[in-house]
Amino acid sequence: MSGVRFTPINEGLGEPEQDANSALTELDKGLRSGKVGEQCEAIVRFPRLFEKYPFPILINSSFLKLADIFRVGNNFLRLWVLRVCQQSEKHLDKILNVDEFIRRVFSVIHSNDPVARALTLQTLGSVAGVIPERQQVHHSIRRSLDSHDSVEVEAAIYAAMQFAAQSKSFALGMCNKISDMIRGLATPAHMKLQLIPILQHMHHDTSTAAMVRTVCTDLLPKYPAKDFVVTTLNTLTKLAASTLVDIPSQVELLLEYLVKDKRWAVKKASLTGLHQLAKVGPHLWPQTCVTKTIHLARNSHHEAVISHALDIFIILTKSPVICQEYVDSDSELMKLCQETCYSSNWLISAKSVKILTNMVNFCFQEGLPISDVEEHLSTVESLLLLLVTCNKGDIEKYVLTSCLQSAVTLCKVHKPLANRFIELIASQLENASEESSLLLCQALGGIGSLEPGVLEPYLCDITKKIQEICISSMCDHISTKVMLCTIIFQTIRPSYWDEELQASVDLVIENSDLWANYKVARAAARYGHFKVCNNVIKKLQGKVSSEHLHFWLIALQHISNAEASLKSEGSQIDRLENAITYYNAGITSLRAGSSPINSLSFQAEYSSLRCELLNCFSQLVSCCNSICFSPPPAIAVAIVTAARDELQRCGHITNQLRKCAKEFRACGELYWKLYQSAFDADQGSLTNLQVLQHMCMLMAHSIDCVALVNYQGDEPSLDSSLQDCNLETTIMLEACKEASKFIQPMELPKTIVHQVVISVFSFFFFFYVYALFISRFFMKNMHIAV
Repeated sequence: MSGVRFTPINEGLGEPEQDANSALTELDKGLRSGKVGEQCEAIVRFPRLFEKYPFPILINSSFLKLADIFRVGNNFLRLWVLRVCQQSEKHLDKILNVDEFIRRVFSVIHSNDPVARALTLQTLGSVAGVIPERQQVHHSIRRSLDSHDSVEVEAAIYAAMQFAAQSKSFALGMCNKISDMIRGLATPAHMKLQLIPILQHMHHDTSTAAMVRTVCTDLLPKYPAKDFVVTTLNTLTKLAASTLVDIPSQVELLLEYLVKDKRWAVKKASLTGLHQLAKVGPHLWPQTCVTKTIHLARNSHHEAVISHALDIFIILTKSPVICQEYVDSDSELMKLCQETCYSSNWLISAKSVKILTNMVNFCFQEGLPISDVEEHLSTVESLLLLLVTCNKGDIEKYVLTSCLQSAVTLCKVHKPLANRFIELIASQLENASEESSLLLCQALGGIGSLEPGVLEPYLCDITKKIQEICISSMCDHISTKVMLCTIIFQTIRPSYWDEELQASVDLVIENSDLWANYKVARAAARYGHFKVCNNVIKKLQGKVSSEHLHFWLIALQHISNAEASLKSEGSQIDRLENAITYYNAGITSLRAGSSPINSLSFQAEYSSLRCELLNCFSQLVSCCNSICFSPPPAIAVAIVTAARDELQRCGHITNQLRKCAKEFRACGELYWKLYQSAFDADQGSLTNLQVLQHMCMLMAHSIDCVALVNYQGDEPSLDSSLQDCNLETTIMLEACKEASKFIQPMELPKTIVHQVVISVFSFFFFFYVYALFISRFFMKNMHIAV
């Protein structure tokens, strides 16, 4: 019974939508029922309740009720409570009255029934994360390990494993006890197999870790059975991964068993252990061990051994230390890759190509000369061509994915390779199968996101592929259609959008389901095609499953209208005012659609800041226009004398421009606050916020250069690491660079005249013409049921 992890117990249990209190009340009625069946049914519904309403008060109350059932119920009910605790591990930290919960559960440990004591130990073990240092529980586990009942002992072993992982004091205190039981002749063999894994947690100090390692290495020759060797090697590997200092000796031990032991289970355990240690500390591997592993792979006739060895080197070659040592074309590792890259086993070929990719990437990054680089690239291309034409099974699909990932990685590190691989992949798109088409499109999208417009020469092929797919099938190729539309969006700027491309997107919309259409709209918004997004969202309204999602779609439509109106006809003031109006409506919808479970606070704040930025632009345009119809007052000279500010001679436009600069700077600070509060956002979304903040600061700086006398402020700078980012951010950074060019040569007269206003307008133009790119985090968790 120890160590058993149960399958979810709440699957398939349909129940009507309720609020948290009603649901808990109903389950409480079931718990109080006199029928065991109804009590069990109520217990097994608790995990779903916790997932749906993860509120501390509700979870605390629920666990106290379950603890009562555990205390007074029979063993059958205790088993279900145990399963609830095991499945609700991530909610255990929300129990407020931990002492009371443990008191009720722990009272059963004094039962005369060994099964009841066993269930208690397992339940305590399952909540070890919240009670790691309870000495009375530690004592009970130690005492139960000496029990004469095997069920109780196995439960104590399970609890010991859980507490050893959480508590340093327990691990240190139980080390000698566990070691004695493993060495003792009275302990059955199957229990020793359960006890050995506990030792992997005895890594809290060097002396204990050394003692445990000695115990385990002594066991290996004494218990040569397969299960013992595999379990002991796995335990030693995990212990070494935690201590780090034992990695060299553990690598040597695993290689020894890999070479000497002929049993496949032991070989596999050794290879798996080497793979784990390669992840943890590739720089700690002795060079002799790396070379020995290479020789083993080159001399082995077992394809599984070669495949696992290549997996190890895929990890090792991510370390500069290993790459530096074996980068030469005549090195042992490169010879291994040359021997395996054209293997009849495609899986081995793909792994070999991945190692070559890592080595080539290292050379590109470090600026080292690459010998045989053309041969390495040809290897990737050859394997890719072969896989596209022969992709018929899951293994081939996996290998093709791996090969395409290698191509994309090479293009990321060395962008001049992009055109070469794009031409190769695009040429295979027309005749590829359904599964291959999707993978090829994803690769094209990955390469296309590296540089603006790199896929533009192949737009005709992409639109042709869309027409072919839409004509051939109505329901298949859904993901491929969406991916092809995404490629079009990322390739063409919104200002260059034409009717032919619109027709292709419309064809996809007409021949796809509603969820696919939403994904097309989401991709359009991400790359700034808000007019397309707006047209698609209109067709989805009224076809969602909840009010929350209805308001989300309305908000998305308003935001799309706002951004699209910035590129419509009319004066700048009118377009800005229309956009601000739409944004205010969108913010209202976002707030209406927000709920405690589905919060839209980030989306609302992001939209509010965009609206604030447009307000700043509107104020700036109005201010600049005012110079034509609002000349300086007659008392301007007196104001200059009193204020000792020469620019006051120009009239009220001086103060208005200074006010605009303050507003832009305040808006930038708000973007920075949002950046700091979005702690769970992806890196691309955080970069998006940084660039938007930089735009505000750059705008404020340019206005200060005009509106302040002898302004000596430095131009705002942006982190250089942001240069290698996603396509959307790259385009926004281009706008910043173009705008910055107007600041450096700005040698204007120290008076605000038409020439100065035109310069400010030119600066504003670069930010105005680039539409907003909606960040990925903005769309996070918005999975719409349509």
